[in-house]
Amino acid sequence: MHTRMTVVRLSNGGLWIHSPIKLSEPVLAVVRELGGAVSALVAPNKFHYLFLPAWQEAYPDAQVYAEPAVRKKVTALSTAEEITNTTPEHYSQDIDQVLFSGNRLFQEAVFFHKSSRTLILTDLMLNLKTERVKFWPRQFLKFEGAVYPNGGVTRLYRWLTLDRAKAKQALSQIQAWEPQQITFCHGVTFPDNATNIINKEFRWLLR
Repeated sequence: MHTRMTVVRLSNGGLWIHSPIKLSEPVLAVVRELGGAVSALVAPNKFHYLFLPAWQEAYPDAQVYAEPAVRKKVTALSTAEEITNTTPEHYSQDIDQVLFSGNRLFQEAVFFHKSSRTLILTDLMLNLKTERVKFWPRQFLKFEGAVYPNGGVTRLYRWLTLDRAKAKQALSQIQAWEPQQITFCHGVTFPDNATNIINKEFRWLLR
């Protein structure tokens, strides 16, 4: 599946890069066009880190931030700054963050870009077009509730989130931010009001 990378130009002029994709000349050209030095590279969960070494080599002065599980999983990220519920001073003027916990198999760092009021997710929501997906994987994605235009928080994620109190804490923070739009790494983003999407997709937490 295709992966979406998110880039934020910070108030200090640096670039904050969430879930870096494969580094290529076209990608480098876009980064150069945005201007400013890459100052932060973010690995938001234990699946989105594969291309970080190439970015680190290209931008050795960038600070790397990693969700706790991926920091433990990947030796190369052991020196990265661990993402917590407290936003680092480096980008706190522009971005807030919270760990969406409660699922022992999957935890994700969620971010909020203040000036654009954008909620930045990774895999917490999926909304995938499946025209080129083979039959059985397509059936699995349908079962997961991850298929465009009716994607969202997947069924297995909901089932495996056993500590709902922790998850509710993160959800409360997200709701307090009052985002106006949502972006995530896989699939078509939702055109509807972000508050409506959040309330719909996390109804299962409030039962």
